[in-house]
Amino acid sequence: MATITRHSDTCTIKQVASGREVTGEIMTFNEGRDLTVVMNKSVKITMTWNGRMYEGRSAGMDFTSAGPQVSKTQTGR
Repeated sequence: MATITRHSDTCTIKQVASGREVTGEIMTFNEGRDLTVVMNKSVKITMTWNGRMYEGRSAGMDFTSAGPQVSKTQTGR
């Protein structure tokens, strides 16, 4: 049996200092390792997994994200 893993194309990103949340488009995603997101089609943020959430820094601001929705499906005969 094989497992097929899929994730959504977007995720919510929170700016830590202001608490403002925006939706970003996912460029790359490695579950439990790293996440690269583009906000407003112009700002790229690379985030790393800290054991609880993804966190990253861009333009002197800290950002966090729970990551995209992930679905796993078992396949078989």
